[in-house]
Amino acid sequence: MRLLFVLLLLSMSVGVRGAASVADEPRPEKTEKTKVSAEAGSSAAFSGKLLVVPMDGSHWVGIKAMAQELGRRGHRVTVVIPEVSMRMGPGKHYDTLTHPVPYGQSDIDVMVSMNGIMVRSDGPFMERMQTKFQHIKRVIDFIHVTAESLLFNDSFISYLEQQEFDAVLTDPVIPSGLLIARKLGLPTINLLRGIPCSLDMKSAGCPSPPSFVPRFFTGLSDRMNFKERLINTLVSSMAENMFKN
Repeated sequence: MRLLFVLLLLSMSVGVRGAASVADEPRPEKTEKTKVSAEAGSSAAFSGKLLVVPMDGSHWVGIKAMAQELGRRGHRVTVVIPEVSMRMGPGKHYDTLTHPVPYGQSDIDVMVSMNGIMVRSDGPFMERMQTKFQHIKRVIDFIHVTAESLLFNDSFISYLEQQEFDAVLTDPVIPSGLLIARKLGLPTINLLRGIPCSLDMKSAGCPSPPSFVPRFFTGLSDRMNFKERLINTLVSSMAENMFKN
């Protein structure tokens, strides 16, 4: 069903629906609505209502492109974002709904600066890996706080229930989208390059030996010498132990 829904969304086009009026909470951002291009046609058989719950940072790039394209083709796309974020914001072909969060722009700036420090670091390999894993833990705490601020906002969730969406497009790195989809009884569409600790590989039963498949944060390719394979294996073991704890 999920695959069928995605294919329908990506292959059919209709005229853009007018934006619905929204109460003070949640607060929608006013976005420009454009007419669907002439080649899209005006008598498509299907028009979907898609709820998008994205992840911030570089993860936002792929989901934003999909939301823009689906909105351009005439589907009603609504993106849920926190009031404060690194990259997320209004778009030309989708609506946005913002929800309050218990942190400010200064907290976002600190996380971004820490990431820049890690990129420029030239210390020992194990020291750099430890710093990266500490940063990941901070990001996980940040995701947890953001998810709670959304999921425990009863008026916001109630508003989403009234919109009668057809599906939820989300990034499985964050739990918010999957939990909202379960709450609303909707199918989910997951968009992600990969899951830490190769959990996506394990769940699919796909072989992913560290001697051949490079892990996150190593910068290695699938062509590794003995030293690089050893490093990749150590990183794989550290990642698995970290997420078990």
